[in-house]
Amino acid sequence: MKAIALDMDGTILNHKAEFPLTLPATLAELKEKGMCIFFATGRTSHEIQSITPDNCPLDGYVAASGMGVYAGGIQIDATSFSPDTVEKIIGEARKREIYYEVHTLENSSRTHLQDRDYIIRDFQLERPASLKAFEIGFTETSLENDEQWVDALPCEDVVKMFFFSVDEKKIGDWYKFLEQNRESGDYALYTTSVHNAEVMQKGIDKSTGIETLLRHFDIRFEDVHAIGDSMNDIPLFEKAGKATAMKNADDDIRSAAGDITDYTCDEDGLERYLRKTYL
Repeated sequence: MKAIALDMDGTILNHKAEFPLTLPATLAELKEKGMCIFFATGRTSHEIQSITPDNCPLDGYVAASGMGVYAGGIQIDATSFSPDTVEKIIGEARKREIYYEVHTLENSSRTHLQDRDYIIRDFQLERPASLKAFEIGFTETSLENDEQWVDALPCEDVVKMFFFSVDEKKIGDWYKFLEQNRESGDYALYTTSVHNAEVMQKGIDKSTGIETLLRHFDIRFEDVHAIGDSMNDIPLFEKAGKATAMKNADDDIRSAAGDITDYTCDEDGLERYLRKTYL
């Protein structure tokens, strides 16, 4: 393998969204062996930079599941939604009082301040067993993040729209609505749990982003080892020379991979797998 493409949430990061302190040293050893280090994540560029340690030997990354591609910290490709698409989808979410986030490549999540009251009511509902640990922390962090709540939503350069509800039926109905309208809306739809939905640009995914990086570094897809845990990793799994699912991944993600890590993201599963496989 000449390159490794790593998902972040649920793969590099544990369910508390923490970056393992010892992982950069392990990645540096892989780099010394001639392997390029890529991240391929649903996170925006701003989110990637804010959580990745300075000593992490990162050659390039795919942000927002392919919407932005960066090599050596420089943007080499970018795609975004039309403002009209953003306004229509977010408008429908607000009618249904669904929590939403608008993401641009260079900025973290944004939500209209007018909608904070109904969002607080949703977050304060009794928490079902289906709600994952990271989602509980996410609701608390969202309310405390003053930068997120704005008087005017950005509609230009939007790369991702994220939706969430504690109410499983409410978010389920919203997901069905998005699914029924995605052909006319010209977008792709993903989810990482029964409580959320992500809208991305149609035809753009982690594999197209990594493909752009591979052209830049003159590497073939068959020489890439992809590791991830979520639905948006499957397009990358299908093209990579080797695909590994995290132990904490759902069954359909595991079945799309060639092997599975022995430990979860909460047990330093990625680093332990890398050391066992390559070091």
